[in-house]
Amino acid sequence: MKISSILFRSYLLSAAFIAVFLGVFLHLQLVSADSSGTSVSVVNATPAVSNVVISSDPITLTENTTTTVTITATISDGNGCSDVFSSGTISAVLYRSGVAATSSCTADDSNCYRSITLVDTGGTCTGGTDTSGNASGTVPMQYFAEATDASSTFPTQWWVAFVKASDFASASSTATSTAATELNSLYALNITGSISYGSVAAGADTGASNQTATVTNTGNFKIDSEFSGTNMTDGSNTINATQQKYATSSVTYASLTFNLSTTATARDINIVKATSSSTPSTQGTFWGIAIPNGQVAGSYTGTNTFTAVYSSN
Repeated sequence: MKISSILFRSYLLSAAFIAVFLGVFLHLQLVSADSSGTSVSVVNATPAVSNVVISSDPITLTENTTTTVTITATISDGNGCSDVFSSGTISAVLYRSGVAATSSCTADDSNCYRSITLVDTGGTCTGGTDTSGNASGTVPMQYFAEATDASSTFPTQWWVAFVKASDFASASSTATSTAATELNSLYALNITGSISYGSVAAGADTGASNQTATVTNTGNFKIDSEFSGTNMTDGSNTINATQQKYATSSVTYASLTFNLSTTATARDINIVKATSSSTPSTQGTFWGIAIPNGQVAGSYTGTNTFTAVYSSN
């Protein structure tokens, strides 16, 4: 009985030892580890262009000089917006919608402005993981750029901004403005030359000695002109405005076409718009005066006014 008990306890101890050994072995099998390499190739993302806007709308030009027009756009790139803003390019073309080849039009200050550079607006592309930023660029439009409003030659057309964004790998995309931006007609003129008749005797006229006032079209449409003038005075003495005559060619006083009036009167002078800032479009006007018999001697002065108006011819 005692011997059996000892054997039974020995058996229990042996079983316990085996169980502990197996548990440790199994535990060691469960926590053993291995490794596997990983790899990925991040491909270049094509940039995107959106929200292309022309400011202002409508475009209102300034006579005889340039007007600054702004083009804005939103640029996005999945690799980070700095791929475009820092390492790529953003360019624009501003053009009248009806020109040949649209955004690939030939540079022309009348209807196609190319090579406009857009840059980050106010640090909106912050770099790093930032994927989007706002771009802006300006273009000086000439005073003779073609109008598209209802009274213009192109009433069914409008002005369009085309923007192209390219990243460092030359991947690119484009977009155009969606608003139909109008460019207003501008009727304007400038006068050079002085109408100074010098000394003319009472009862005489200036004959073939005309004074010349050159009218320059400083707008973007063919113009005629309204002419008017004040009576010339010296104290209480007056020479009526109608004593002055004018024409668009140099002839003797008697052959000058029109008598000046104190009321604005439209005349067909048909000055076409300019097509280059270096070649203004002009028309000479030629002036003479007749002094009535008995006119009191003196130095008479007045003002002649020229006003640009729409020419339908």
